[in-house]
Amino acid sequence: MASLFAFLLALVLNLFNPSPSPSPSPSPSPSRSLSPSPSPSPSPSPSPSPRGEINSTAISDNLSVDFYKSSCPNVEQIVADVLRNKSQAHPGIVPGILRLYFHDCYITGCDASILLTPQRYNNHDVEMIHPANGNSLRGMKALDAAKEEVEKQCPGVLSCADLLSYAARDMVVFAGNPKYDVPAGRRDSFSTSGGLASALPTGNDTIAIQQKKFAERGLTLQDMVVLEGSHSIGRTRCQNTIAEDGSMDKMPDTAKFVDKQFEQKVKQRFCPESRHALFTSIRAPLVPDNPNNSDWGNSFYKHIIKGRTLLPFDISLAVEQTTKDMVHQYASDSALWQKMFNDAMIKLGKVNVLTGDQGEIRRKCGWINAVSTI
Repeated sequence: MASLFAFLLALVLNLFNPSPSPSPSPSPSPSRSLSPSPSPSPSPSPSPSPRGEINSTAISDNLSVDFYKSSCPNVEQIVADVLRNKSQAHPGIVPGILRLYFHDCYITGCDASILLTPQRYNNHDVEMIHPANGNSLRGMKALDAAKEEVEKQCPGVLSCADLLSYAARDMVVFAGNPKYDVPAGRRDSFSTSGGLASALPTGNDTIAIQQKKFAERGLTLQDMVVLEGSHSIGRTRCQNTIAEDGSMDKMPDTAKFVDKQFEQKVKQRFCPESRHALFTSIRAPLVPDNPNNSDWGNSFYKHIIKGRTLLPFDISLAVEQTTKDMVHQYASDSALWQKMFNDAMIKLGKVNVLTGDQGEIRRKCGWINAVSTI
């Protein structure tokens, strides 16, 4: 009996555990397993030109606002009710789930690959524990609770990718923005490669670097500036912040623009140089002037205009000629920023999605179905 089980397990692993992915390429659509069958995956989207032109093929039109109208008409309310209770008990999941959503969509597209656990087939090469994500992801237990509740009422219907998209919208609403409709119909990936997470933005990237990366994903410079407004709440590691010596070497104008008294406050209170060896794990509020997630909205732009936030990249938005006019516009018009932010969140949710018969609908978000049933 034991030998039969071992044979069946080996067969499943051979079918569903693809060989390790190669090092990340500059293509906006890194290869991923779309189906467990041996049929070839769809060709990746073409790489954008070196000028950073927008890769419009990355944005899908194959999603629908009423996708679950017949199969699970109350799905959005079920998810919202669970997450409202969880976020009231643990406010940190609001920025946490927003971060999960961005980190998922930014890598291989909005396919819930970031939710796959290292134990999915005893494979530790997953996005979740890459240094860019490891020990810093929050909100997954809340998502599991929402998924479990939906499965009770509509088994096998809601994908984890759509769950994360609904959850991110709910976090935006809980934080203070108007509600917006979420197009749905995404499906879940079969695999994840941790190495791909190295493409995630860092706090001291230049605007030119990030503008090119956003363009590769079909997102504009304006989308980038608008989405950064979510940094009005949450925490970040001290690494690559204004508190780290050398973090602004690539952006001397930003270094001059930083409020020096504020910089000293950050170094003394949150990220002391004496603990530099722990900067990859020590966390500080993104906006230390309002550290308790109470400052959501266009206040972010007011802070960076004063040079008072942790990430050099964020402050550079108020310095660079290509972005500073947008920063001042959003700082003076909260309603405009809210609308633009909601629109950008919808657009982000359409990046390189799986639809139709691609991927699967996971029963548990941390496991592909073939493994979770063994």
